Amino acid sequence: MRTRPFPFAALVLFAALSAAAQTAPSPLGPVSPTTGLVLRDDVVRALIQESSGDRIHDGVQRIALVSRDSQDGYAEAAAWTMAAARAAGLQDVRAEAMKDGPQWRATHGELWVAGPHRYRVTSYADLPMSLAGGSGSFEGAGLELVDVGTGARDAEYAGKDLKGKVALTRGHPAAALQTAVAKLGAVGVVSSYSTPSWNAPHRMDGDFPDQVGWAHVPPGLVPQGRSAPFVFMISDRQGRELRTQLEAGPVKVDVSVATEAPTGHLSIVSGVIPGTLAGEEVVLTAHLDHYKPGADDNASGAATLLELVRTYTTLIRRGVLPPPVRTLRVLWLPEFEGTREWFSLHGAEPVRRVAQFNFDMLGASLTRAHSRFMVSYTPDWNGSFVNAVSESTVAFMNRFNGVAYPPRKDFRIGSVTGSNDPMDGHMERYSRGSDHQLFNDHGIPGVAFSTWPDDGYHTSGDRPEFVDPTQLHRSAFVALASITVAAWAEGAGALELARLVSVHGVRRVAEDEFRARGALASAPVAELADTARLARAGVRAGYQRERDALRSCVPLGAPAAAVQPLIKALETAESQALKRVEADAKARGGSLREPAPGEAERRARAFVPRRVKGQELASFDGVARRAGAGAQPRAAVVKAAMTAAATALRARGEGELRFYQLADALASYADGKRSVADIRDAAHAEYGHVFPVEALVELFGLLEQGGVMTRNR
Repeated sequence: MRTRPFPFAALVLFAALSAAAQTAPSPLGPVSPTTGLVLRDDVVRALIQESSGDRIHDGVQRIALVSRDSQDGYAEAAAWTMAAARAAGLQDVRAEAMKDGPQWRATHGELWVAGPHRYRVTSYADLPMSLAGGSGSFEGAGLELVDVGTGARDAEYAGKDLKGKVALTRGHPAAALQTAVAKLGAVGVVSSYSTPSWNAPHRMDGDFPDQVGWAHVPPGLVPQGRSAPFVFMISDRQGRELRTQLEAGPVKVDVSVATEAPTGHLSIVSGVIPGTLAGEEVVLTAHLDHYKPGADDNASGAATLLELVRTYTTLIRRGVLPPPVRTLRVLWLPEFEGTREWFSLHGAEPVRRVAQFNFDMLGASLTRAHSRFMVSYTPDWNGSFVNAVSESTVAFMNRFNGVAYPPRKDFRIGSVTGSNDPMDGHMERYSRGSDHQLFNDHGIPGVAFSTWPDDGYHTSGDRPEFVDPTQLHRSAFVALASITVAAWAEGAGALELARLVSVHGVRRVAEDEFRARGALASAPVAELADTARLARAGVRAGYQRERDALRSCVPLGAPAAAVQPLIKALETAESQALKRVEADAKARGGSLREPAPGEAERRARAFVPRRVKGQELASFDGVARRAGAGAQPRAAVVKAAMTAAATALRARGEGELRFYQLADALASYADGKRSVADIRDAAHAEYGHVFPVEALVELFGLLEQGGVMTRNR
């Protein structure tokens, strides 16, 4: 472990905090009959009353003023965050430079209609996201505008001369870039796209006419020697106006774009609230990068981290809380890219990171943005105490905040300037889509807090006025309650935590059995043998997850001898559940004899993959891109299977994040113990979808070929 010298002032502050809090008892206690939490009731009240959604909203408004998707803007936001973190009491605050690489910077960008009445359509200075990231410099006057519709169909280009002209599209600019620019010689694109494809069926024309979408020009799009094209993003209303003008005759535009591609880097902002136990941490993350305004995504998460720090340091200073047992490591970083970099710098340190909590898109007004508040479970293969902690906290919040004016004012979680929306939080099975997925892939139990979906997602509509201070306060509390358990649990408190895990585990395995027996009840008789096998596997996976969750309490300080009877009770319950599943299967009257395994099944049973150390965060898409032409048919088999799975899950009502980077989610099951056939069954338990074993063999085979996996022989 690399030691980092603390500034003298920080040591003095820590000593003062420790002295003030030395008599404070542990915040953990027996499961409360009032709240259902493993925190003392007075601590719950203190966490609610000290934290503030109004303060978080002030931070959201400040961060949203900055365009954080450029090096200069990100540096400005990082500097402000560091100053605010120090003011909140965070220690050892620093900015750690990431690797140098090409950056993109725009200094000027304007789109004008040339006549007959010249007017400016949009401007980078007014709305930075109106110029797509990666756009190249360009100066041109009197350029003809050509409507290519969605830009995705050949018929939309038939008979149209695009060379030296500007393509106008209502679709995502990627399609027009690939055809109008790369193939037909257009100099740039103007796009009125703003709606993600999965949301399009739920919107009507005119629902959000003034939203501007967020886009990037992919590198390497144009042939060698040609500069990158420009892309301007405009609203649906502006796009319709231009098309109306085109109906009356040709429309000419003037374009002026000045961009640079300097070498530089972003940074990772970090700091700590030191713990009393050396070598153990709880990690808190929020991505700081994003376009302007990017209020919910993700000024909300970045600002919430600051309020968590302020709340903790205040309560420690007042003696309400003792210093944490485990160090709280707080990170503001670029999403995905920054987390991968942080692991490359710190992943090998001899620090036991017991949990990670991710804060991304926390504060959308549930009524105005048509959203819902969600907390994710860890993946089934990474069972942890954090699931029961989060679940109990969400249940408490719903119970005492489920109406606009709850009777228990001490447990009301609201804000002075926020809404009175009733609380309706949900625990969701593991979803990817933010930095928690990388921690889980690395074996660290990661939980995500979010409001999803959001009508303003990745558009200019993601503004501070659509962020609700009350929702921010609720997000802060669920985080504080969960983190407090993870960071302060030890000894007797850790044993009480194990009892909480046991209670909530009973409910979760009952749901697993419910799903398994429901599948048996609805399965065609001809598929009964396969369904019964998957039902048994689903029940086993659920019980294994809960045993792992109980075992995760032991390193926190719960006596192994006291936890073992709880594990034994699960084993007994599992045996009884499997008997019920078997009885249901036999009652259907069909054959339960499985057919002789085919070649693909035999290969899947013999292939036991294991992630190569240091390659925990490698992606299937990256491996597939690097694979030679001969491997592309195999990659196509995997991609087709993932597309089919996404289609099936979407049809069942699952959200988009549930199957984001699905191939990588399946790859994370590889532990050197499960065969590919076992992974298929475990993935069915997690997702309720049967992944073709042939595609899984190809998936793990390609990952092996790419150096990401090896196999136990």
